Amino acid sequence: MKRRDTFGLGTAALLAAQFGSRIPLASARGEGGTFVFGTAGDPVGLDPAVVTDGQSLRFADQLFDTLITFNGSSTDLKPALARSWDVTADGLTYTMKLRSGVRFHDGTAFDATAVKWNFDRWGDTKNKNHVGGDFDYYTDVAAWPDVISSVDVVDDLTVRFNLKASQGPFLLNMALGSFSIYSPASFELDPENAARKPVGTGPFKFVEWVPGDKVVMEANADYWGDVANVDQVVVRTIPDNSARFLSLKAGSIDMMDGVNPDDVATAKADRGIGVLLRPPLNVAYINFNQTKKPFDDVRVRQAFAVGINRQAIVDALYGGRGVVAQQMIPDYMLGFNTELKGFTYDVTAAKKLLADAGFPNGFTTEFWYMPVSRPYYPNPKQIAEAFAAELKKIGITAELKTKDWGAYLKSGTSLEFPVWMLGWGGDNGDTDNFLFTFFGTDGSGNSWKNDEARKLLVKAQQSADNQERDTLYRQVNALIEKDVPRLPIAHTKVPLLARAYVKGYLPSPVGSEKFTMVWLDK
Repeated sequence: MKRRDTFGLGTAALLAAQFGSRIPLASARGEGGTFVFGTAGDPVGLDPAVVTDGQSLRFADQLFDTLITFNGSSTDLKPALARSWDVTADGLTYTMKLRSGVRFHDGTAFDATAVKWNFDRWGDTKNKNHVGGDFDYYTDVAAWPDVISSVDVVDDLTVRFNLKASQGPFLLNMALGSFSIYSPASFELDPENAARKPVGTGPFKFVEWVPGDKVVMEANADYWGDVANVDQVVVRTIPDNSARFLSLKAGSIDMMDGVNPDDVATAKADRGIGVLLRPPLNVAYINFNQTKKPFDDVRVRQAFAVGINRQAIVDALYGGRGVVAQQMIPDYMLGFNTELKGFTYDVTAAKKLLADAGFPNGFTTEFWYMPVSRPYYPNPKQIAEAFAAELKKIGITAELKTKDWGAYLKSGTSLEFPVWMLGWGGDNGDTDNFLFTFFGTDGSGNSWKNDEARKLLVKAQQSADNQERDTLYRQVNALIEKDVPRLPIAHTKVPLLARAYVKGYLPSPVGSEKFTMVWLDK
């Protein structure tokens, strides 16, 4: 059974149609060795149920399994811990048959009881194991507004999900890394260290985490699926993009993300390094805190929208791999509204909007930028400086500030910042994963109190009719353009760099890649 993103065409086909085939074919299989991947920052934690950032969820892909997963470099679905599933005609009951013989890394058996234990932990606030964090993903996509009413064990290898309302992207959501199945026995033995010593059923086992340095994982020889080609994976933390690139050139790491645009051109000229491009299922944005003045005034938010020359910034700082974002979703996704005009750069109009809002001489504000590069912001400090320069032209003085990545995410979610930079890499190819996550609840840094938008988002989420969902999302995008709760900046074809001997890596649009596919031709 496959879930499609739009009218008969899956995300992979849409991306190939619009951007061409840029995904390398997997090479013949090799064996052994240590694969060293360089990245910008530490994970926030290694318990996938309570993290929301890509840095952390990268490890969920290696250490854990979900019930359903994505098929290669697409957002089509295939079985994982669930080998098959049936859905009733009303979309309210999902019955999943589980794989037999699967074991967690601690040796305990995976079964239907373990599945129910995990869902009860995530969704039941009174459950003794509902600890470790806020369970944002579960709250956003499964529990609000009371989507899952119960999870029942039918027999050892059969689990049934009962929904209060149908949910169009339900199966896609089950493939999200945050719905990874954790060992109940290991969690209950040491719940305080669940985020430090993760135990799943995945293709790699956790070895150690040295904060600020590395996370080490070893291949799971007893894995139920494709056993890893390498013996060990080390994910190295190297905060500076340029330093990370030098490490790649020197051969001390095998692959990296978070690439400076200028370094891509250098890499292309180096026969020892290959460039892979991830399809652009992402958005960079500026978020406004409407609980803090002056960002409660739509005219101030509109002044940012027309007062920042987004095209010039993308042209200068995205290395030819970015496009200006006109809406909070890429233009190939369900619900992109082609009737909207977007924002036109106009300094005079921006100044007038500020004057009308009571700021004829502008104002000063803290402007927070991310401390680590992410796919949608390849060099956040440099881009923040460009934003500040643009804002200065319309009378706004932006005092640039940042903090540690984990603290940054927490402060943004808690609405401590007045205005800040962030972005989103799509998890499953569905518009719900963008718009409902941004604006459907009071979490995830959302300060936009628009009841009409929320009703439309819930209705779209509960529909299985993509024509209806497309219409509803178009209406939501019109409301977003009117109120500017967040200002979309760019969509990016994200580069990854690898030594030429790294084979088999398939970039996924959702960034959900298991390192099992990698082999080293040294």
